[in-house]
Amino acid sequence: MIRPAGIDIGSSSIKLIELQEKRGKLELSRCAINAISGEDVKTSLKDLLAFSKLSSKRANISLSGPSVIVRYIEMPPMKREELKSAIKFEGGKYIPFDINEAILDCAILDKGPSGNANRVLLVAAKKDKVNSYMEIFKDAGLDIANIDVDTVAILNAFQRVGLQAKQENVYAMINIGARFSNMNIAVGAYPYFTRDLLWGGSDITSRIKESLGLNLDDAENLKRNPGDRKIEMSGVVMSALEKFITEVRMSFDYFETQFGKSIERLYMSGGGAYLFNMLDFLKENLGIEVVLWDPSEGIQISDGSCCKEFKDFPGQFAAAMGLALRK
Repeated sequence: MIRPAGIDIGSSSIKLIELQEKRGKLELSRCAINAISGEDVKTSLKDLLAFSKLSSKRANISLSGPSVIVRYIEMPPMKREELKSAIKFEGGKYIPFDINEAILDCAILDKGPSGNANRVLLVAAKKDKVNSYMEIFKDAGLDIANIDVDTVAILNAFQRVGLQAKQENVYAMINIGARFSNMNIAVGAYPYFTRDLLWGGSDITSRIKESLGLNLDDAENLKRNPGDRKIEMSGVVMSALEKFITEVRMSFDYFETQFGKSIERLYMSGGGAYLFNMLDFLKENLGIEVVLWDPSEGIQISDGSCCKEFKDFPGQFAAAMGLALRK
């Protein structure tokens, strides 16, 4: 059975994953990536679809950035339909833009600390953002099956791998994109904290460009392949990484203060996670175990379905994988 494709439009590229079920197991049937040329997302998406040749015209997509808000709130126990009605009245307390200009959705997670209320995941997105995204996909000839948010899609991919199996494990996940990074902090199967960080791989590229007097393309190439210049590069990117670590520490401190639990492990994904000194830098500065995880773990890969970028850097497909896993 062919599932809807997972298509992740990032800041610098579009990633695509298509899965199918064979004899009760998941198999990767197609994957592809295409750089976004300037701001022309429509053309880049159409080109991606042309050479990927999807089996289905249905797709799951996701949103991220300042037009999307994720909150964890407490609500009295009630049925899902009652909750969706109540959220329309309660949601305005938790989102920073006009509720009449937003699309809201929610999901019951687990019992709140008091035991008398449910913890609820609340997601709000600006209508104009959702509508503009839908137009891009419809113009490319796709039917939208589900709209998700990046952080939830990444968590979906991660939890399928089973790395959160121990119920009381407290762990964080960071997916580093070109301009934004997505963070989740979870306890066992349940997320407790979600945040988009205004920091990404382009911050490192800009630092290299400014410090070494290179053009943008040469700086990006040097970041990806430092060769025998690793020591020089470590010094150049240090200030950009220090800004990132400050943001991460602030989030960790907030979580630990709010919930009285210490984060035991950090799982990394996204293209920026493959920077040659990223994992060691985080481990040294955070004092916890840092792991690069592969969102395709446990999924069979059919011959010829896997693009080179997926083989070399599977972590940058984390959001697309999470989207493809939704039925």
